[in-house]
Amino acid sequence: MTSTESPPETSPDPPTKIAADKILLLGVGNTALALADLIHKINSSSTDSVLLSGTTRSAAKKEVLAASGIVPLLDDGQRFSLDLIEAAADEACVLISYPPDASGASDRRYAPLLTSAAKIVYISSTGVYDGIEGAIDEATALPDQPSEGARLRLASEDFWRERGACVLRAPGLYGPESGLHLRLLAGSYSIPGDGSNYVSRIHLDDLAAIIAAAFVRAEDGALYLVGDLKPAQHLEVVGWLCEKLSLPLPPFLPLNAVPPTLRGNRRIDASLLRKDFGLDLRYPTYVEGFSDCLRRCSALRQS
Repeated sequence: MTSTESPPETSPDPPTKIAADKILLLGVGNTALALADLIHKINSSSTDSVLLSGTTRSAAKKEVLAASGIVPLLDDGQRFSLDLIEAAADEACVLISYPPDASGASDRRYAPLLTSAAKIVYISSTGVYDGIEGAIDEATALPDQPSEGARLRLASEDFWRERGACVLRAPGLYGPESGLHLRLLAGSYSIPGDGSNYVSRIHLDDLAAIIAAAFVRAEDGALYLVGDLKPAQHLEVVGWLCEKLSLPLPPFLPLNAVPPTLRGNRRIDASLLRKDFGLDLRYPTYVEGFSDCLRRCSALRQS
């Protein structure tokens, strides 16, 4: 593997204060773990620590959460577990990052527990735009007949916005242990179509900083698009990564043969969020972002 440049050192410092003394993570996946890492950094540089807790429906995952500095809250459906979640949500900033379910049962289950939350942020997806192509911003009209997946996302967005949540529509997420670089290393990625379709991304560390800023600055019911400053064609990004990894280009596949998430051709404009939050991105393009990933990726360190 060829050497890679280090990410820039000119990024803004993380927030020094969150809007509450507690944060509750409803669903602990990559996004929530990135936020947890940011909160630990804030705690280490502040005399006022933020208490971090997160839900899981798997008893086995409690140890994983605890190892990440998250107080695990096992949601086993019993009234006692719901009472603990409600107590954790009281005057807390709440991040909702679990996927929607077909009936909306999870949303209806948790909503009564969050009535005294200080702030709610819901992570949605730019996938709600389905087959709409080109430049996308908050004024872009949604499809008249959304796919079932988009319909479920939009229903959850509406549900939580009615309850004061700020909705963040995020594009493809990536970080050191999750992203295109790992799929290329594993040989599990094919270039969609001829590689000319555009894709937008956001580094998980930047998404975590955006969530922390939303806890402080977002208006109730606000909606923002998330993305870096350089939507890029698949072939451009893959070619850059393959050069850094000393790999040949992967095969090309017809668009109808790749997963729907790889068929989009959207250029996300997230300038409104950056303006309203006064936030600069640490990784403004895929070059800075994937340079960081290649530097920090454990799979590469072990090779």
